Amino acid sequence: MIKQFLPDLAPSERKIAQYLLANPMQAVSMGVQEVAGTTESSAAACIRFAKRLGFSGYTELRMALAKEVFSSEALPQEKPTAKITDQTTTDELMHLVINSTCQSLEDIEKVLDTKHLEAAVESILASRHILISGIGASGIVASDFQQKLARLGLHASYTADSDMQIVQACAAQEEDVLVAISYSGETSSVLKTAREAKKSNATVIAITRMGGNSLSKVSDIPLYVVNSESLFREGATLSRFGQLMVVDLIYTMVLARRQQKVSTLLKRSWEAVSHVSG
Repeated sequence: MIKQFLPDLAPSERKIAQYLLANPMQAVSMGVQEVAGTTESSAAACIRFAKRLGFSGYTELRMALAKEVFSSEALPQEKPTAKITDQTTTDELMHLVINSTCQSLEDIEKVLDTKHLEAAVESILASRHILISGIGASGIVASDFQQKLARLGLHASYTADSDMQIVQACAAQEEDVLVAISYSGETSSVLKTAREAKKSNATVIAITRMGGNSLSKVSDIPLYVVNSESLFREGATLSRFGQLMVVDLIYTMVLARRQQKVSTLLKRSWEAVSHVSG
């Protein structure tokens, strides 16, 4: 979690984060004043840093760190990411992609707040209409989410037209929910859609990267994926898998809570769209 927030921290907080990452064993035996002195920061900065990570204060962060340090399982060692070149073999490339994807998906469990996930599901189930916003790779995730919710009998809509996403947000009502999907959290059209939905008093759920960004600040319920890729990446890979995992979690939770109501609907829709003549 500390690593996820590291790129977006203020200088004083970054010093604290880097010290905790480099010296976890020593840090668990140090009080807030000692850490502040060692990192040339302040006790206030330590407390701000802890709260940024979601803890009530530095003491709770210290306890969580101690639990990890003294876990019966050895802490995983960092493995340098292999650099892909024209000399990278197919076997090496396959190993790299599969392992990095698996690790990224496993890490979602560490950064995704279960209370936020439950709140998102409750909001979706109680909503009149679910709007979904996203463009590019996030738009692919948005389209997948819309199809899943539709199969569960929920009134969900997604359009690839970013202007129409904004228009729909302007027409939203208090009983509606907007699910805004953006890995960077800075996509202008998605941000505009989220802000208009807020003006309409709709609930805004954000699926975005951990670490703090504009979309997470606008949202009512942020659902974080791992900060796994550069924002200036050539193509979305790990981020897309992470977003799809969050979508699948929501879908599965909704399905579990409405299983009796949707079982017949799922069977009927599958039969209706199958290519089996009947």
